[in-house]
Amino acid sequence: MQRWLKRLGALCAVSLFAYLALAILIILLMTPEISENLFDYTDVLFIITPTVTPILEISGATLVLYYLFLAGTIIIAYLFLIGKSSPKILTEIGYATPAKHSPMLVVGGLFFAVLTIETLYYIVIESGGVVPNVPSIGNQPYWYQIYIFAQASVWEEIISRILLIGVPLLWIDLLFRRDKLQRPRNYFLGGTFDLGAVEIGLIVFSAFMFGFAHAGGWDIWKVPPTIVAGLAFGYLFARLGLYAAVVFHFSFDFLSIPVENAGPAATFALGLMILVWLAAGVMFAIYYLIQLKRFFFPKKNLAGTI
Repeated sequence: MQRWLKRLGALCAVSLFAYLALAILIILLMTPEISENLFDYTDVLFIITPTVTPILEISGATLVLYYLFLAGTIIIAYLFLIGKSSPKILTEIGYATPAKHSPMLVVGGLFFAVLTIETLYYIVIESGGVVPNVPSIGNQPYWYQIYIFAQASVWEEIISRILLIGVPLLWIDLLFRRDKLQRPRNYFLGGTFDLGAVEIGLIVFSAFMFGFAHAGGWDIWKVPPTIVAGLAFGYLFARLGLYAAVVFHFSFDFLSIPVENAGPAATFALGLMILVWLAAGVMFAIYYLIQLKRFFFPKKNLAGTI
């Protein structure tokens, strides 16, 4: 990565995760109220086939424990990412380049790129007269918004990345690639996989399943940008781990939560930050497209040829 882009990305990533710390704080502060409301609520766990398929109804104390699991997973994943990044991100803000990019830079760079691609996508289709359907989550109580976004950030990663990438890869390695077989936990936590043909195939499969699962609650226009995001989720799961995919998902779903009830000044400040992130996202999107081209179409070694 070019040093100037690395430095820009590191600075923007720091601003993103500093902002998301507010969302983490809100989760902690709202947990008593959310738990109280969920005790009298019923919800359904689901998988994607690719339609959303219910598998288990939960309520009462079980639902409260489920939410505590979701919230705890988000907080642990966020803190784990910050902890793994803290030595490197300071180096990346400077002019030196560490041997490997920090998780904050990788997750942040992908976030900015995907945010830019999705924004451009909606600008294009809406300029053509399309009005995409948007679920009325914003009209729901604040506690419910936090709960449903927490569920999306964690549960959707479990059923999309673990069940559709990790578990199939475990069976493939057990049956056909014993030389690549890893510890069982690696297939559930991710972060240790090469990007071979099998791994890429499962990442693409997971992304398409994830994308089409959103067609029911939204509409067909939601599918293409969600597939793009799903590719990023799968890459993060394979290369960094489930924690990175959860934080990436959390970054999108909780983006508006800290300013939901904070007034117009806070919303305006977030809007300015998003403009900066979109500018960074244009450059990161170009960078990742170049990297994809180099990955799938590497230059041939012409040494010794005429």
